[in-house]
Amino acid sequence: MSSSAAGTSAATPAAARPPLSAYGHLLAIYIVWGGAYFAVKICVSGPALVTVFQLQSVRMWGASLLLALVALMRCGPPRRLRRADLLICAVSGILMWVAGNGLATLASKHATSSFIVMSMGAIPLWSCLLELLIARQVPTLRVVTGLCLGLFGLFLVVSPTLLDAHSAIIEPGYGGFAVAILIAAGVSWSLGTIVQRPLMQRMATEWAAAFQMLSAALVLTLFTGVEAAPLPQSPSLPQWLALGFLIVFASVIGLTSYIRVLRAFTPTVATTFAYVNPIIGVLLGWIVLGETLAPVSLAGLAVVLASIAIVLSGRR
Repeated sequence: MSSSAAGTSAATPAAARPPLSAYGHLLAIYIVWGGAYFAVKICVSGPALVTVFQLQSVRMWGASLLLALVALMRCGPPRRLRRADLLICAVSGILMWVAGNGLATLASKHATSSFIVMSMGAIPLWSCLLELLIARQVPTLRVVTGLCLGLFGLFLVVSPTLLDAHSAIIEPGYGGFAVAILIAAGVSWSLGTIVQRPLMQRMATEWAAAFQMLSAALVLTLFTGVEAAPLPQSPSLPQWLALGFLIVFASVIGLTSYIRVLRAFTPTVATTFAYVNPIIGVLLGWIVLGETLAPVSLAGLAVVLASIAIVLSGRR
C-alpha cells in the first residue's frame, strides 16, 4: 500500500504545471534556509555557551508548538489521523531534523561553514540516487546535467576558502568524523524528503509539519537530558533574535513552504535549496560582516543560478 501511494503521489505533481504560489514557496525556502546558517552560527558562538542539542531541542519545541497553533487556527483539529501517517511524520521528522539538520549543526563545531555547505550541497544528488534505488523516479539527462553543474558552481563559490592553504577547513583529528556525519546528514535529509511524500496528499500541511517537529523535539530532548550540559547563562540579544529567526522563519515558515513545494515538484527540484543556501550565506557574510567576494565566487553564483534554471525546466 505504501509503495503504491508513493508512486501515485510522486506522479501527480510532475504531471500538472505547478501554480505560481509553488514557486513563491520555493523562493521562501531558498532565502529562509540560507539565512539559517548565519543564525545557527550566532547562536552557538555568542557569549552564552549553547550546545547543539540545547539549540536544536528548544528550536524544535518552539516550532512544533507554534505550528500546532497555526494548524489549529487554519485547519481546525486534525481529522482521521491514521497510525501509518503519524509514523511517517515521526520517521521523516527524525530523519530531516534530528539526523539531517542536527548532524550538520554538530559538524559546525569542527569544520568551516564553507566545507559544511559544500557537503550539504550534494543533497540533490543523494535525492536522485535514493529515488533511483527505490524506483520512485529516474531523473532526466537535463536534470542530472543541472545537478552536476550546480555542484561545480557551488565548488567555485567556496573554492577561495577551500583552496587557501592558510585556513583550517576541519579541526585536526576530526577529519573522518566531520566528513562521515556530513554525508550521513545529506543522505538522512534526502531520505526524509522521500519518506514523507505519500503523506502530503492525506494530511494538512501545518499538522504534518507540527507532528514532524514534535517527533524531532522529543528525540532531541532525550539527547539533551543525556548530555546534561549546564543551561546557557545570559544569552545576548543577537542570540535571542537568531533563535527567534530559527523557530519562526527557518522552522515554521521554511518547513511548511518545503512541504508545499514537495506537493508541486519532485524531491529533486525541492532539494535544489541546497545550492542556494550557501549563496545566501556568502552574501550575508559580505553584507553583515564585511567579507569580500572573490571573482571566482561571483562566477560560481552565476553557475549555480543557471543550474537551478536547468533543473526547473527539466522536471517531469
